[in-house]
Parts: sequence; C-alpha cells; structure tokens
Amino acid sequence: MQISRTTLIAPLALTIILTAQADVVDDYATGRSGEALKATLSRHCRPSVAIDSDIIAESLVMLQDKGGNPLDGLTGRPLHDLDFAAVTYIVPLEWMNPVPTFRKEASTDLNNMLLTDGATAIDRGQLPLGDSTDNIDCVTPPPSLKGDIARAVFYIATLYPCELWGSWGRSIFDNTAYPTLRKEWSEMYMRWHQDDPVDEQERRRDEMTRTLQGNSNPFVTHPDLADYLWGEKAGAVYKPSAKPDNPDSPDTPGGATPPGDIDETPTPLRECYDSSDTYVYLYSPYVPDNVSWTVDGTPASGRIEVASLSTGRHELRYSSPTAKGKLIITVRQ
Repeated sequence: MQISRTTLIAPLALTIILTAQADVVDDYATGRSGEALKATLSRHCRPSVAIDSDIIAESLVMLQDKGGNPLDGLTGRPLHDLDFAAVTYIVPLEWMNPVPTFRKEASTDLNNMLLTDGATAIDRGQLPLGDSTDNIDCVTPPPSLKGDIARAVFYIATLYPCELWGSWGRSIFDNTAYPTLRKEWSEMYMRWHQDDPVDEQERRRDEMTRTLQGNSNPFVTHPDLADYLWGEKAGAVYKPSAKPDNPDSPDTPGGATPPGDIDETPTPLRECYDSSDTYVYLYSPYVPDNVSWTVDGTPASGRIEVASLSTGRHELRYSSPTAKGKLIITVRQ
C-alpha cells in the first residue's frame, strides 16, 4: 500500500472550516435515558463530511501518529513500513447490514477504522476483538488499547444498529434498537472501558477525526455515557458529569427562581406551545432545580409569558456547576 503523508493537506484545509461542532451531548442528551438517549446520540453525533476512500489510509496515518511514526491500531507497536500496512475495521463491514442510508457512511467512518500491519490484519480476518472464551475465538488487543476499542464498539452500536447482523456479529450484537450489544459483550467492553480510560493520544485522535469528518465519538468526549447505556446506571436519566467551561462565568448566567417559589404548580417544559398558552415554566423533572436559565440568550427565571415570545423556535439553555444543557421549544400561532 503506497501511503503519502502529503495527500491530506488540501482536505484538512477545507474541512477545518466546516466542522465547528457544538457539544451535542450536553445540548441534546441530558434528561434522556435508555433507548431515547441512544437514539439522540445516533441522530446528533453522525459524521457531516464523507471521507474519500482514496485518502482513508492517509487519514489513519495522521490519526495514529505518535512522535512521527504511526502506531499499529491493534498491537500498539510502531508501523515502520507503511507499504505493508492495511486498513481494518473494528466492527467488520461484513457483519453489518445497516439501513441503506447509513451504508455508505458506515464504510468510510474513521471511528470504526484502524491502520495495522498487513500480516496482523490477515491473522485477524473477521474475528471479534475481545477476550477469547471456550465458545468463540477473539483477537485480544494489549491493555493500553482495550478502552479505545470498547469506545469504538459503543460508537458503532449507537450509530449503526442493524436489523440483521451477519457472521460473528450475531454473537456480539442483537437486532434491537437498544441495548444492541448482548449482555456478556457489553459487560466485557464496559470492563475494558473502565480499566483503560481515555488518554491524551485517544483524545488527540478524536479531535483530528472531528476535523476530518465533522463528528466526535461521544464515548470519548463523555466517557460517562457508556455507564448510562450499558453499565450500572443503565436506564437512569443522563446527567453530564462535566462542569461548564468556566464555572465562574458559565454560558447561561442569571438566577432561576425555583419552581417551588411560584404560587401555582408549574407545568413541565414541552416541545410545542400555542400562542393561546399563558406561560412557559422553566422547569423539567429531568433538570436540577438549582440551574440558571436563558431564553434565546437572555437570562430568565421561573416562568416566561408565551405572549412575549414570537412564533417559531426558541433556544432554552440551563447550567449549574454540575449540569448544563439546551432545549428547543416551538411557539405556534
């Protein structure tokens, strides 16, 4: 395989302008659980730029570079001779039968690809990446890569659930929208995820992937998500553990009046309001009581009159030292 280290200069210059991305996890995932949480991540965390198949290998050289040499994605050893390198899929495409609209996307998604030594790729074939058991042979990566692999599997299970899995995929995944990963495999990958947390090398790869194809792996940027889908918190309502970028000056200043200070019983926020409605109460059972609110960038508290809002979409943001998020409401005539 002939791999040029200069091929990517032009694509990078173009895509870096296109891929500024809000924190979709904080904005959309907060307050959801289980299948709804997974569906939200699938909807909002997809690639926005399709990688040309001609530059996939060169892209992986950049993503796996460490000190001027790319590391083998399956062994962690330096790849000295790129002419004998090969692209391998963490979850092989041969296992997958995603809905047609996602088929092309899945085939070029860098979050499911690794560059490895050609001989290693041949030895692996389509074997799963996991701990071997009496029932199934696996290729087991070194401990320093187990978490990286697990978070990639979580990503694929979230973005590309299949109505029908083939080959070894039938042993690892089920045909449901959630949980998608079979219990024994989700437990194993959760152990890998916890024992090998996100490090600087993986974070760097994720940031470069976002530059190239416009999306991050949410299980790298928000590692706690996995616990809410397949760990001890599975089924619980997701509350981000990350603090605001600047806790002393969060992006939603102002003081919200707690719902208890309003005389009447507040109605939880909903997606749509009619112009004949009286109030929008800044309250949800899924949002902590001690948050500060803004409506279209203006600090607000307690409740706002629907009559003060124009028809159309409005952005509500909330933040506290331990939580932040965004909701969109629509006011209709």
